[in-house]
Amino acid sequence: MPARDRTASTIDLTADLSDLSPQGAREFLAAALEANAKTGVLRLSNVPSLIVRPEAIVNIQRQLELTIGGSSKGILYLSGERSAQEGMNPLESVLSTRAPLTLANARRLMDVSALLGWGRLEMSLFDPEHGRLVLTVSNSPLARAYGSSKKPVCHFLTGWIAGLGRNLLEREVLCEETACAAQGHGRCEFELRPLSPL
Repeated sequence: MPARDRTASTIDLTADLSDLSPQGAREFLAAALEANAKTGVLRLSNVPSLIVRPEAIVNIQRQLELTIGGSSKGILYLSGERSAQEGMNPLESVLSTRAPLTLANARRLMDVSALLGWGRLEMSLFDPEHGRLVLTVSNSPLARAYGSSKKPVCHFLTGWIAGLGRNLLEREVLCEETACAAQGHGRCEFELRPLSPL
């Protein structure tokens, strides 16, 4: 099979990603990915990466729940928060992920996250004056992989959204998943609020 010409993508990296066709989404991802079978390294925008099914994250979550109980929620939250702080480097080629994160770049980050399979993130409330932000996620891969639950289950994603919110609101925030698709809701909802009064 001939090598793919990575420079041949017709995707404008500055264009609105939310309206990409399925073919356009494939082109966008193909232009950002570089796989090397000899070394076993997959790069996303030149950063070593890994494709992991949501069931792998959920299996870790379930094992933590069995082993340490309620503390697992905090561990997954902090892991997600750290991932938001450290894991955005691969996206630098399509948006600025440095603080402060602009509203336009936050929306672009949500579009890229959708292309990478994290569900469709939407901002339903943005109130920087009071340090509040509400995001919804349709088709959360974590809720889908977890299955039915009486409580919200997207702890890793909750932490990741907290990290995003910290960069966007430029203050320490706490994120809570107030509704989860695993509970039977149509989508997951995440509310961010400041840790301390403004």
